[in-house]
Order: sequence, then structure tokens, then C-alpha cells
Amino acid sequence: MAISDSENNDSDCDYDAQSGNLANRTIENQLEEFRLKWKKEIQQRTVYGYVQEDKENDVLQHEPKEKQKEEQARHFFERAVVLEREGKLYDAIKYYRAAMQLVPDIEFRMARKHTGASGLGSQQITTTDPNYEENLCAHDLAIREKSEESDVLESLQRLNFTDDATICSKNLPQKGTHISSLPSEVVIYIMRWVISNELDVRSLEQCSKVCKGFYVCSRDQELWKLICLNTWGLHTGNPISYGNNWRNMFINRARVCFNGVYISRATYIRQGEQSLDTFYSPWHLVEYYRYIRFFPDGIVIMCTTADEPRITVGKLKSRYGRDSTIVHGNYRLNNNKVIIIAKRITQRTTYIDQRNRRQPQKEVQSDVEQILHLEFEMCDAGKKKHQQLLWTHYDLRFSNKRLNEDRATDLVLDRHSFPPLIFSRVKSYTSQAEQPLK
Repeated sequence: MAISDSENNDSDCDYDAQSGNLANRTIENQLEEFRLKWKKEIQQRTVYGYVQEDKENDVLQHEPKEKQKEEQARHFFERAVVLEREGKLYDAIKYYRAAMQLVPDIEFRMARKHTGASGLGSQQITTTDPNYEENLCAHDLAIREKSEESDVLESLQRLNFTDDATICSKNLPQKGTHISSLPSEVVIYIMRWVISNELDVRSLEQCSKVCKGFYVCSRDQELWKLICLNTWGLHTGNPISYGNNWRNMFINRARVCFNGVYISRATYIRQGEQSLDTFYSPWHLVEYYRYIRFFPDGIVIMCTTADEPRITVGKLKSRYGRDSTIVHGNYRLNNNKVIIIAKRITQRTTYIDQRNRRQPQKEVQSDVEQILHLEFEMCDAGKKKHQQLLWTHYDLRFSNKRLNEDRATDLVLDRHSFPPLIFSRVKSYTSQAEQPLK
């Protein structure tokens, strides 16, 4: 019995030891598994604490976004090509701009794609989604419209003609010779007639909207150099401060406009005739206009009259007008100021008493020379450049050589009596061209 009891005790002890060993092994296994998982997570993480798998996921997510962005740019570009073929150039520029803002080199990518597709005999590029234009986000286009069109304009300015290139192509078949048959030199000479000696730059800008070829011809630097030389003469200088571009110089530098008239309206109160009724005192509100027109050759004509513009602008069409109310002179541009010197000759009748009282007074006709010296500051009128003249100086000098009489008067300038002159375009002034731009 003693032996059996001891054996039972030994077996109980062995069981307890085995169960304890199993428990320890289970805990060690769990700890080992935890260590392995922890090491695996540590290995997956970078030095900065970001998981590599997350990086790979970001790359995988970024690639579809880039592809989606390029696909959207391709749709914009293809839509712009279709609109350009239909003649809707303004809408085409919007889509070109939107495509280039998404992918700057989309033009070259599309060219490579089109070249590869044409080499394999594939079909032309077309949009895959027929409802893409309707589903286009209007908000995105509105935001892109506010950005500058520099990318599209730069691509147009890089266009150039080779010896065999044509300026434009026929839109419709015709029997006569099309203007595309003319070389670029002849088209540029035609544009000199469009500008004419009156510097009708607005008509030149209208021509540039016809097609790409006309746009390139209208941006010819020699044309704009001649325009600047006819505007500022010897004081033209060089366009280095304007990006070495004569057109930018003409647009941004202070100058006067030639295809219309500068007009101002002023009023004053004049006392009327007295009536028998002493309680009634009549007054008249007098309204009058000042007109100034500049010509490219340095000639200026002025007129002060009570006639409305629709009556007066026709009299100022020619620089050699014979109307007695018109004053002729010359002007000179000095930085942002225009200086005018005009001369007006009037006849004055003077009566001289004779020594003999029986003889009547002697009537003498004398010419009075009136010299006007005016200075204006050229300013912008709202968004319109150089279309407002502000008075800065005005003086009159009278000279009568027969009577040896000279006197001068400096006028005090106030905004009521001398309001600013605002430019108004007159279509009839540039309806005909007498000479080309020289």
C-alpha cells in the first residue's frame, strides 16, 4: 500500500509537471508568434513610419488619376479640333486651353498618337463618349476661362510659314482664285492697305480673327514696327521694355487714338433779357461741346460748338476742313502727355478818328492771330486704354501786327468748365483707304 501510494504520488507529480510544461510552451508559442508578427510589421514600415504597402497603394491609386487626367485632356483636345473645323474658333480656344492646363504637352502626345494610328491604318481620332460635351463640368470651364490664354497664344505665335505652306484653305469650293493661292508677302501687303495711312489697327485685329494664317500675318513684327514709327515718329525708341515686341509696345504705351474723336460736354448759365416783370429774371442754360481729332502725321483739328456730335463728326472727317469753326494745329506726344499748338486768324475792324471832323472815321481791317497752347494727360477710360484726355494746361496768346498788340491769357482749369474728353469711335473715318501703311 505504501508502494502504491508513492507511485500514485509520483504519477500525480509527473502529471502536474507535464501540464505545467505544456502551459509554459503555450505561452512561449504565443509570445513567439507575437514577436514574429511584430517583426513583420516593423519590416513593413519605413524609417519615417509609413507602411510600404500604403505607399504601393498610393502609387497604384495615383496612376489611375494621371490616366484619367490625360484622358480628360484628350477629350478636350479632340473637342477643340472638331470646333475648329466647324469654324467656332472662340469655343475651340477654350477647349484647347483647358486641355493644355491639364496636360501641358497634350498637343505633342496627340500628334504622336495620331501619327502612330495613321501608320497602322487606324481611324481618325474621335471621342469615345458621345455625351461627353453635355456631361462636361461647367464649373471647371468657368474657372479655366478666367486664366490667361498665354499657352494657346504662344502656340499660335510659334506658327510660321514655309515656302510651300498656304495661308489658309478653302471652306467651300469656288470657281475663282482663292486667297490661299497668294504668298504670305502679298497678304501682308494687303494688310498694309487695311491699316492704311490712318493707322486703322482695329481692322487689322479683325482680320486676325479669320484664320490661323491671317493671325500669323497680322502679327508680323515689321507691320507693327511701321505702326509704332507712324505713331511716335522720332521718339519711338525700341521695344525692349515691352518684351521686344512692337505690338505690345503699341498696346501698352501711352498714345492717342486716330479712328474717332475726343468729345467733352460743358454747360454754363447765361442771364437772359430783362422783361417788364421785375419779379421774373430769366436765365439760360447753355450747353456746348469740344471736339478734338488727331491724325497720324501730327496734325490735329479742334472745334467748339453747340452742335451735337451727330452733326459735327462729319465735319472733322478731313484734316483740310474749310469750316470756320475748325481750328487747325499740330501736336506732339511726350511720355503720357500730348501737347497741342493751334493757330486761328480772325479779322477785326478798327475805326480811326480823322483830324478833320468833317471827314468820316477811317475803317481799318486787321488780322488778329490767336495761338492756343493746350496740354492734356492721356489716361484710361475704365477698361479702355488711352481713351481719355485730362486738361493740364491751357493758355491763349493774341497778336495784332498792325497795331503792335500782344497779350497772353492763362485760363484757370476746373472740372466743370473743362471736363475730360472721352474718345468715341467713328466708323466712317476708316471706311476707305487712300494710301497703304508706309
